[in-house]
Amino acid sequence: MNDATRAALFSFLLIPGGGQIYLKRYARGMAFLIPAAAATLTLAWMIFQVVLMIVRDAASEGAGTTRILRNAENALRTIDLNLALGLLILILFLWISSTIDAYRLGKKTEPPTTSGNRRSPSDPF
Repeated sequence: MNDATRAALFSFLLIPGGGQIYLKRYARGMAFLIPAAAATLTLAWMIFQVVLMIVRDAASEGAGTTRILRNAENALRTIDLNLALGLLILILFLWISSTIDAYRLGKKTEPPTTSGNRRSPSDPF
């Protein structure tokens, strides 16, 4: 497997910017990683706040099932859907563009294959 494919897989399967970091382009990798991590943490924080509201309500004394479900619905309505959708789109964009960039960057760093340095599969040396 060549460096371009490895870099693209690192960016796609692990984290955005992982392929750039693999290719030792640290600043470029951080340019993908930091916004993706910030967006992911913001989205996780939004979800955590809703779950916390639901759990606090369920833990309160005398909370019936109907009340818990009504309060869970109200808690879910507190999520700013435009912000959540924007964050998801940003994460997806960073992931895809990081994968494409890592592959292209890997292709640029590979030595060119010419007939002089190409080896046949049966040639061990």
